[in-house]
Amino acid sequence: MEAWILPMDEKYGRPWPTSTLIFNGEIVSWYNLWGELLDYGQYLIGSLLQEGKMGELGNEIASQASRLDKLFSRFNSLSLEDATNDELLSYYSELHNAYTDWFVIGGLVEPVGYAGERMARELLPRLPEKEREEAFSLLTTTTRESFSRRESIELLKIAGAKSEGMDVSAMLSEHAEKYHWLHNNYFSTETLGADFFKSQLENVLSDFPDPKAQIGKMEEDSASIKEGKRVLLGRLGLDGQGRALVELLDIFAWYQDFRKEYIMRMLHYLDLIMGEIGKRKGLTLEDVKCLLPEEIPSLFISPPDHALIEERKKRFLFHFDSQTGESLHGIGEWSLDMEEELLGSSTHKEDIVELRGLIANKGHAKGRARVTMSAQDAKAIREGEILVTSMTTPDFVVAIKRAGAIVTNEGGILSHAAVISREFGIPCIVGTRMATRVFKTGDLLEIDCELGVVRRVPE
Repeated sequence: MEAWILPMDEKYGRPWPTSTLIFNGEIVSWYNLWGELLDYGQYLIGSLLQEGKMGELGNEIASQASRLDKLFSRFNSLSLEDATNDELLSYYSELHNAYTDWFVIGGLVEPVGYAGERMARELLPRLPEKEREEAFSLLTTTTRESFSRRESIELLKIAGAKSEGMDVSAMLSEHAEKYHWLHNNYFSTETLGADFFKSQLENVLSDFPDPKAQIGKMEEDSASIKEGKRVLLGRLGLDGQGRALVELLDIFAWYQDFRKEYIMRMLHYLDLIMGEIGKRKGLTLEDVKCLLPEEIPSLFISPPDHALIEERKKRFLFHFDSQTGESLHGIGEWSLDMEEELLGSSTHKEDIVELRGLIANKGHAKGRARVTMSAQDAKAIREGEILVTSMTTPDFVVAIKRAGAIVTNEGGILSHAAVISREFGIPCIVGTRMATRVFKTGDLLEIDCELGVVRRVPE
């Protein structure tokens, strides 16, 4: 939120809408009023559709990515253990500032995505009603390549070399160096080595005995999307503003994934630096992550408040009021009282057997539910199970590849789950609001991506 309050206000003329974040262990719940989020998204889209603004946005994204690439390269050569305390804090400050700057642009993704979906539907009245859902899905599918797809193709190329009898050890090491961060998330990071990608390579060869043919199919699918989108735009007869909106949504469907790629890479270095800070002050990395950014330098001035850290691990609430510009945060009973005051009480919906959501990718599926809020737990998913979660992030990809379908509480057509489901051809419904509260692991579910329905099937 540090990036989305004052910096977004200064850059775009308005801060993010009023927000409440509740941390319960490793689960974070983020609340906004739907109307405020849509209004903010429409405001941002209006600004970004002005002449020259999309080009400026693209240049700024590329410039910041280049800055981060240089920062990562320099950090690779640092010896954190040999750094003085002041040097260590300067590294933290530099990375923290870069992280915040990256999120200023990154804060556009959700409001633009949600509002853009509604605006995109208004472009479809020329089409027969039965064609509109499929056309909407195509209209909001990016023609740009995600890092998940890029990594998959590069691993397929290594598989192709191995199937031709080549020694691919060096290729796997290089691949691991490039993609070691794939399982990183906001709460934990993991450095994946060549052995991990060797096991992934074996899976690829098992699934695709002819890797080159699979690459060809993926490239054909990509070309088909581009051509289908071109034909659809012609049928819709859009004016310049309509075409600009479609291009903007194409950019953001790609950018939400690109944004996360750099976040996952930044988290690798951030954890290394905070881990070293914690080691010097007798704290675990988890302890340091429970501190606010402004509290970290004070560790070298006065002893940490261990009791406060332990309370924050259990529960922490942050609230920002966009009208007053004020924010507040706290722990324990205060956080429970504030949650009740701000959000009211919620009940578990055990009697609901069917939910509706947005169709992110078409298809039908039937299978056992695997309900989880954790990417780590999701890795235990069995082939063909239905992944039911709040929202997916790139560290869910290992599970997604085995899932029979994806169902999420949150997100829209430009969300990670929507984008990745299209790339891997998996039925997907997003934005059900309460799937993780309605369904339980082991429930037999039927996913109908023609109607946008998820239902529990009686046994």
